[in-house]
Amino acid sequence: MNPGIGVPELLVLLVLALVVVGPKDLPLMVRRVGQFVGRMRGLARDFQRSFDELGREAELAELRKEVDALKRANPIDEVKREFETAEQDALREPVEDLPHPRLTAKPKPALEPAEPASEAADGATEQKSG
Repeated sequence: MNPGIGVPELLVLLVLALVVVGPKDLPLMVRRVGQFVGRMRGLARDFQRSFDELGREAELAELRKEVDALKRANPIDEVKREFETAEQDALREPVEDLPHPRLTAKPKPALEPAEPASEAADGATEQKSG
């Protein structure tokens, strides 16, 4: 219980208390010392409980922070935010109707075999007569 105070020391303290206080007041003094020790134990217990409660509150606060961090780190929310910012940026920027770059390039003429000039002229006269 108490380190350093054994049975011989307790006997010395009891004899000393008996001599100093006297046999008549010794039971009253022992009762008061017992009450005092009980109060000190109660205070120590309350003190320990308050420290335990503070520790639990600190742990809970830390757990709350971790949970909040996990909620904030939700990848779905991040993707939603990215889409929302992209949408807002698209709505803010003026959109010009520009043709597609492939459509603006001049088409290359297809290589067709050239018809002889005499056949082309004959074909044109035949179409007029027909």
